[in-house]
Amino acid sequence: MPILDLGYRPWKGPLQPAWTRWLVVASTGISLVWRGTWLKRVLILAVVPVLAALTGFAIFEQSVNQPEQRRNFLRAMLEQREGRRRLNNQPTFSDRFNIDVDEVLKSPEKTRHVAWSFMLFAFFRYPQTFGMIVILGLVSPRLISYDLRSRGYLLYLSRPLTPWEYVWGKACVLFFLLAMITTVPALIVYFVGILLSSSPEAILQTWDLPLRILVASLTLMLPTTAVALAFSSMTQESRFAGFAWFATWIMTTITYGVLTSLTMIRDQSDPSSLLRERWMLVSPYQTLGHLQETVFGLTPDSKYQIMPWIVVGLVTWAGFGIAYWRVARTLKA
Repeated sequence: MPILDLGYRPWKGPLQPAWTRWLVVASTGISLVWRGTWLKRVLILAVVPVLAALTGFAIFEQSVNQPEQRRNFLRAMLEQREGRRRLNNQPTFSDRFNIDVDEVLKSPEKTRHVAWSFMLFAFFRYPQTFGMIVILGLVSPRLISYDLRSRGYLLYLSRPLTPWEYVWGKACVLFFLLAMITTVPALIVYFVGILLSSSPEAILQTWDLPLRILVASLTLMLPTTAVALAFSSMTQESRFAGFAWFATWIMTTITYGVLTSLTMIRDQSDPSSLLRERWMLVSPYQTLGHLQETVFGLTPDSKYQIMPWIVVGLVTWAGFGIAYWRVARTLKA
């Protein structure tokens, strides 16, 4: 009589559809990164700007029926100067986006749409982009590099899981975190703005903004996640991947600033044109900002450019391709 039955034993547990295999990687990754104390603190800080955005929406909606206050609010918002360009001879936001405040104020429908679009764009462009850089810098370096060093990927790929599904599952971990600080808060701000509005026509006037929020979120999440995973897959030391991530953003921003400053001094030209036409592609921050401007309808039609979309698409494709190639190559080794 045999003591052990070494024959084949069929699996009697529940079976998952093949197209959901990557969810195992994603759910495991989310549960692991969620244990980090610093990540929770950064996520809380990244959500704080929602209060500022809600305040802006509330002030605007309170001024809708008061033309003078509405005019003052719109001018204060659009005629301020961005970042380092605070000199009196530098362009304001209204100059940069080619927005005529007096012309916009003639149409209540256009006024609300422009104001809401600008506030949502500012929410994406400044606090949430910096939050994205910090969060991906904390989480992404370990996603693949740690598995490569500990050979933990074998635990995943020993199941009916392809390298692409493994990479996509890791990407969904970052998608989830970025959606928590961009998509979800922006949609909350929009729907709270609808509730604060005294006009039932607000939904008809701004119906396209939720769609623009989703597109702007994808514009931010896809290329940054692809690059972060590529860095993580190229080394078994997560600190090297983290250094490469932060160095990329810091060095490209410095390079962009130096090149634009030198060109302004040499040509005595307008920095608003330099921002889009000359050195924009040098800086991921400026490139993504331009794409977000386009998504929210703030870029003048005459200055619309297809090249940033092509470059971001190629970077996204290359980033995911490198991550897949590294995982598949390691599996065959």
